[in-house]
Amino acid sequence: MNIVQVKMEDLKMAEYNPRQLTKAQKLAIVESIRRFGLVEPIVVNSAKGRQNIIIGGHQRFRVCQEMGFKDMPVVYVKIPDLKKEQELNIRLNKNLGEWDYDLLANFDEELLNIAGFENKELKQIFNLELSEEKKYCPNCGVEIIN
Repeated sequence: MNIVQVKMEDLKMAEYNPRQLTKAQKLAIVESIRRFGLVEPIVVNSAKGRQNIIIGGHQRFRVCQEMGFKDMPVVYVKIPDLKKEQELNIRLNKNLGEWDYDLLANFDEELLNIAGFENKELKQIFNLELSEEKKYCPNCGVEIIN
């Protein structure tokens, strides 16, 4: 795999990309990039007629644009067929696997929250019971006792 730096202005978002971010998901990406830098390249097409179309990594690209990045780390693939390009886009976003909640429960709850897990996910991981009478801290999922 050859990773190259490409000017942001040379890259183009795929018009068909179905992914979107919530505000919380976007903030999680921003925080990750601030803490660790951009550690994963985006996937871009090099095929004639599809040059520099982003196939995977649209959300990181968009966030990096807003953060003022000038270059992006890119891995080029050559896929001349639009249907196959779209299939790879979907596969890169869909084939992510599932979490092992028993193993996640061994992690610090605050770390998972900082890493972008939402309150409902934290409740599931730590087997917190939900009730209409109970109130939970929006940052950590811990029950608030009045």
